[in-house]
Amino acid sequence: MRTVASLMLVFSSLLAVLFAAPAPAAAAAGKARMDGTERHILRAINHQRSSHGLSRIGASRRLARAADYHSSQMLTYDFFAHDSRDGSPFDRRVRRFARHRAVGETLAMLGGGCGRGSARRFVGMWMNSPGHRAILLSSGFGRVGIGKRVGSLGSGRACVVTADFGG
Repeated sequence: MRTVASLMLVFSSLLAVLFAAPAPAAAAAGKARMDGTERHILRAINHQRSSHGLSRIGASRRLARAADYHSSQMLTYDFFAHDSRDGSPFDRRVRRFARHRAVGETLAMLGGGCGRGSARRFVGMWMNSPGHRAILLSSGFGRVGIGKRVGSLGSGRACVVTADFGG
């Protein structure tokens, strides 16, 4: 009887953990539209792509949910990295939201808020980083999701942007 009761307790605890933790897609489901800064980032990315003879990249809601989820997690749990909060690689997280054969990710952060001109600054930072530049200018990507969040990171206020690319 004691063994059955112990097993029931373990089983019910396991069920509580499984159903209490929201799935990443559900946690970011509210993110459906791009705000002004996110639209400006997309325009700036497409400006860079067209100036290098590449086709424009389109917005993806699923990738935007992945990007927004990651930006939110970085601010909530006070970290700034491509790897997810649990240490898993970014591609595993992105593919939970959107199925793409190829995925890429760029991150950027500005102290303070996302004021006027921040979109150009974000894309400028990415273009000045060889790895990020390669992602922005990859012909293998046709879709992007952008997630911008403002909050506390470290000891100050920050504007954090994640851009998740798929192709």
